[in-house]
Amino acid sequence: MPATLNIQVIRVGPEFAAHALRILREAAAWAISRGVEVWTDAELHEQDFVTAASLGQLVMGFCADRPAATLLLQPSDPVYWPNAVPHTALYLHKIAVLREFAGRGWLTRLVDFAANDARGRGIPCLRLDTLCKSPLQDLYERHGFTAVDEAPLVVHGRLMIRMERVLAV
Repeated sequence: MPATLNIQVIRVGPEFAAHALRILREAAAWAISRGVEVWTDAELHEQDFVTAASLGQLVMGFCADRPAATLLLQPSDPVYWPNAVPHTALYLHKIAVLREFAGRGWLTRLVDFAANDARGRGIPCLRLDTLCKSPLQDLYERHGFTAVDEAPLVVHGRLMIRMERVLAV
């Protein structure tokens, strides 16, 4: 990617919900083609992303003016972390990169954005959930996340692992 391209990661409004959904659907289809079901299409609803964006939780990466990557950065996760103390973590959900931008550092940029945001709020860690013993778990481990449970959880018929990255605040 030429250094002259304008690359940024920012919070976006509801008008970008459809773009985020397109990125997620493409990523999910690509993963399924490799035998990994991250999300089903039935789990991805545009209204969820409109709502998240309205709450300032939809984050997107742009290469020039083109949407390249997305994530939801949320203050809680009642499904995977129901007993978490409020304001102790930010939760990364629905992380995805368009295939044409894969391998160009977008996950690092998204995680760095989340880490900087958490530090700015005095929040000591990032948390996420992912498929247990999958390439995604390995990828998140390379970005400083560690598994926090000995046994995986079964959610929506999938074996999941909770992961955390403690930040220097």
